[in-house]
Amino acid sequence: MSVKNYIQAGLLLCGLYFTPVKSEAQHFIGVREGVSTSSVSFNPVRRDSATFQTLNVGLVYKYYITTWTGLQLGVNYAEKGYVLEDTTRRYRVVEFPFLSQFHAELWRFRILANAGVYASYHLSAREIFKENDKEVQRAYVFKGRDNRFEYGLHFGGGLGVMLHPIEVQFEVGYQYGLSYLLKPRYGDERMMFTHFTQLIFSAAVLVKI
Repeated sequence: MSVKNYIQAGLLLCGLYFTPVKSEAQHFIGVREGVSTSSVSFNPVRRDSATFQTLNVGLVYKYYITTWTGLQLGVNYAEKGYVLEDTTRRYRVVEFPFLSQFHAELWRFRILANAGVYASYHLSAREIFKENDKEVQRAYVFKGRDNRFEYGLHFGGGLGVMLHPIEVQFEVGYQYGLSYLLKPRYGDERMMFTHFTQLIFSAAVLVKI
């Protein structure tokens, strides 16, 4: 075989190696748990700060369609909140993420990148504040200006460890609410724009089905 033939064969093998191919579809189901920090952006600006939460659990389903692309669905039960002046308000929410998940396998690891949307509903809320130097907690009663439905954008990334048929994944996600926590205009109250933001650190254990 001539040198020219060797070169052609080498180029053909390189082309086959670097050409993405569709892999067998993979389905995973599992549970996740995480922690988060959240806050609310106010316009006009008001003095607020973030809160830290340890409640963020859920069920997750992942469908890896090809070598690079996938889909993530789930349902989460979580807490989120914010501090405004001297009052902390925490919400218990049920949340439904709908994400595209791009992934790349490297030995026993899977590199993850997420982009998508989420929708949630505020089930309940409580307030924490100080009165006469004592901490007081009480249930918050939703009012006419409160918007209990929320939706927004979700971006994130992470790393998975493949232990066939089990996979453990660690992810970081950022959420920005497109909906308003409070209705911008309500009665004679001053117009205000409010958006939730949240940073989530989570771990999930998945089983291939």
